[in-house]
Amino acid sequence: MLFDNFQPSFIDFIDIGIVALVVYYVLRLIRGTHAEQMLIGLVVVLVLYVIALKFELLTVEWIFNQVFAVFIVILVVLFQAEIRKGLMRVAVNPLSSNMEPQEKLVTEVVEATRMLLKKRWGALLVFERETGLKHLDESGVAIHAEVDAELIVTLFCPDTPLHDGALILALGNDGVPEIRAARVLLPLAKSKHVQGAYGTRHRAAIGLSEANDALVLVVSEERGDVHLVENGEMSKALSNDMLVKALASGLANMKFSSGAKS
Repeated sequence: MLFDNFQPSFIDFIDIGIVALVVYYVLRLIRGTHAEQMLIGLVVVLVLYVIALKFELLTVEWIFNQVFAVFIVILVVLFQAEIRKGLMRVAVNPLSSNMEPQEKLVTEVVEATRMLLKKRWGALLVFERETGLKHLDESGVAIHAEVDAELIVTLFCPDTPLHDGALILALGNDGVPEIRAARVLLPLAKSKHVQGAYGTRHRAAIGLSEANDALVLVVSEERGDVHLVENGEMSKALSNDMLVKALASGLANMKFSSGAKS
């Protein structure tokens, strides 16, 4: 058998571990982006190549061989943006842990919520977690700004063109939280159990959280209250203290950078 005489050493495990780590972070980098779709396309092409070899389709095999001769160049062209971002993140320690960015994110969001409730302005904030939401950004306007309470309130001012829809809050390329997009359209809830008393914002929050692991914060101008929505379930109305604890718990798994600045 192929592996009968294989005796892995400690160096072999290190070798495998490094490769696995690189593959993991590459997949994580492209998750939720157009590069993910291109990678799926490349996998399909490779499957077709294997089929051509299996059934001896000489013309198809010859075409693939010509393409694979410049395969590295093709990869660089297709994934140049992701390669550039990945190299910029090499200096960030992915194993480090620092609560300061999370605390700042929670503090700014809670303060923004307090001001929104005082003004009786509605809001919809989406926190991206493990599942990528970049495909939703295309329906809105790119922001890429530091998370700031006053900016959040300004974006939801009824007199501004960006107040409709949701804000997407996510980790930037450097692992620091950012407001990535505004005026993002969310799918409405399909569940028939959504109470009729709740408006479009609540239904959009529930609809999005039914489809992925996003955490959604809803501020209601009619009710003057705030709810968190997760896994299709809406919490009861939360006070400031309750919101701080719920956000800290809900965002605990986000991979914040230790190099973040407050």
